[in-house]
Formats: sequence, C-alpha cells, structure tokens
Amino acid sequence: MRPGWTHALAALAALGTLLSGCAHRRVPDDVTAAPPCFEGGAPAPQDQAIRWLGPDDPDDRAKLDAWCWGVGPAYQTRGDEVAVASGVDSIAVVAWNVAVGGGDARRLIDDLRTGRLTGGQPPEHFVILLQEAHRTGSAVPQHIPTWAAAAGAIRKSPPAGGRLDVTALAWVEGLHLFYVPSMRNGGPGQGAPEDRGNAILSTLPLTGLTAVELPYERQRRVAVFANVEGRSSTGEPWRLRVVSAHLDNRAALSRIHRSFGAAQSNQARGLLSALDGETPTVVGGDLNTWYRETNAGAVRILQARFASVEDHPPGGTADLPLFLPDVKLDHLFFGLPDSWDARYEVAEDRYGSDHKPLVGWVSMAGTDIRTRTVDRDRL
Repeated sequence: MRPGWTHALAALAALGTLLSGCAHRRVPDDVTAAPPCFEGGAPAPQDQAIRWLGPDDPDDRAKLDAWCWGVGPAYQTRGDEVAVASGVDSIAVVAWNVAVGGGDARRLIDDLRTGRLTGGQPPEHFVILLQEAHRTGSAVPQHIPTWAAAAGAIRKSPPAGGRLDVTALAWVEGLHLFYVPSMRNGGPGQGAPEDRGNAILSTLPLTGLTAVELPYERQRRVAVFANVEGRSSTGEPWRLRVVSAHLDNRAALSRIHRSFGAAQSNQARGLLSALDGETPTVVGGDLNTWYRETNAGAVRILQARFASVEDHPPGGTADLPLFLPDVKLDHLFFGLPDSWDARYEVAEDRYGSDHKPLVGWVSMAGTDIRTRTVDRDRL
C-alpha cells in the first residue's frame, strides 16, 4: 500500500484536474429518435446480433445518449480462423490501454506470436483486451448535433510508424475483432472524425457479443464481452468469456467527492451485474484506480467475484502527471473452475503507450502453469 502522503498529494492533483471539468451534456427532451450508435444496418451473413445492456434511469440515459450521438455503431469482423479450435489446453490473455493510437499494437502482437512477450513460449492462441482503441473512417459521423458530447482529442502515434485504427489492425493481423466506441475522440475543429472505446482481438472466433453501458459518472463507458471456445487435447469442450473494461478516472464536477473511488466502484458494480451465469471469465482493463490502487473499491468488488488468482504481481502499470508515477491502474481478474489455472505478469515494455500490458495465461487442462519458468527479463 502506498504511503498516506502519496494519497493526499494524489487527491490534490485530482482536484485540480476536476475543477477544469465541464457541465453534463444531455439529449434534449424533444429528440425522440434513437441514437444511431446502436444501429449497425443489416448485418452481413457472418455477423452476429449484439446484445446491449445498460442503465434504465431516464436521467442517466439522457446523458449517455448525448455521448452516443457522437460515435459510430459497434463493429465486428472475422479473422483468418473460423472453425472451433481443437487440442487447445491454454490461451494467453493480454489487457492493455493502447493510448488512442500511441501504442505499437503490431509490435506487441508480433512479440506475442514469437514468444518474446511470454518468456520464450509462443501461445497457440491469444486474446487481447484493448482500452482506448480508436476508429477512423466513414462509420464515424461526419457531423453531430450541437448538444452531443465529445471527449477532448487524443491523437498519439507509436514510436515507429503511423497510427493504425483498430479495424485496420484486425485486418492486417488476421484477427477476429469486436469493437464498441464509448465516445467521440475530439469535438468540432479537432481533426478528422474518430471515436474511441474498448475492443477484443482474438485468434479464435468471438461469439456472444455483448456491449454494456456502465452507470454514468463523467463520460460514457461501454464494456465489451465475448466468448472464445475450443476443445482440449483430451477432446473436452471449453468456453471462456473475456471482458474488456475502462472505468472513469474521475466523477463529474457536480459530484466531485465521488472521484476518490465511489465512481469507479459504482461502475464496477454495473459491470458485475451484467456478468450473469457461471461461465469461466477473465475481466481485464484500465480501472483508473489511482486512489488506493489494489485496495480500491472497484478492485475489491471484482476480486470478490473473480478470485481464481490470489497472488497479483506487484508494481505499477502507468505513470500519471504530478505525484503519481508507477501507479497501478490496470488489472486482470479470473473466475475459473477449480480444475483450471491462471497467472499473469506486468510487461516492462509499454510499446509506446503510457500503460504497460498485462500478460496472462489460462490453462484448461488442470496444469499448474504457475510453476512454468518465465524469463522475467523479457516481461
């Protein structure tokens, strides 16, 4: 746990940021049309219907929909592999905030495929849970209503090469993709239309696509769920639900006091309420737990439900301005059958992002993968 003075300084820094916040945007009462972000047109033959969940409170809905009017629809695409995989006893799961194009995702994927990111053992299959993925192109509305909400533009580039949006990334890497934008990336006059949100990339087909709008705190946040499945080397079928989530880093100015954990806890409870059933599950993402870190309420809420991993790696995952270097914002949680096993590490290479990836492994074969030798110099 960090010393008390660090928490106090963090609180002062957050207060300064909060005072620069803006008022809530909301859909006017005379607008009766449904937000276009929920529309995807007629799905292609291979597309799946997306299940949408979210708050029913009318006030929350008016605020969330104001953000929704600024983004394009959810996006899905199939990668190179479409059949159910067999002989798969384990899968790698990476959670990473890609910094709205600043992270070199292609280099990270190459390091996954070659084993440089996994201690010299290339995984046969992997899932990447992305936060702050971005999309460009005609799917993003060219013009939005004056009352629609938009986030400030973040337009970073990786250390080498140009920005690559998440749809192009999936295409060039041959990966399955499910992407749901949470917010518009920049308002009028802040560059070409873009949106940003959470995504799941996978070498295995994605099914059970679900988008969950979290309770409103300051910005619209949409968590994404999907299932991957296969058969083990003994022929046993397995299914794993994977979740990519990004919580608000602070509350709105009108409820500034919620910025010190209550906002994130509220959104974590909203996420948890959508995770019904007993499906084996991995939840990963940027929970913005700058205050209290691993002792934050959002972490305790999720860890109580997804407690298959008790020993979490030490150290921070991101650097924040002023007094918060090397703070733990990113987390992985595993809710698995007793016969399965899981572990994860914090990678040292940020790949151009301001966040370090979390690299995990799930074994469905009952092998204790915690005893596997890992070259920590490569992590």
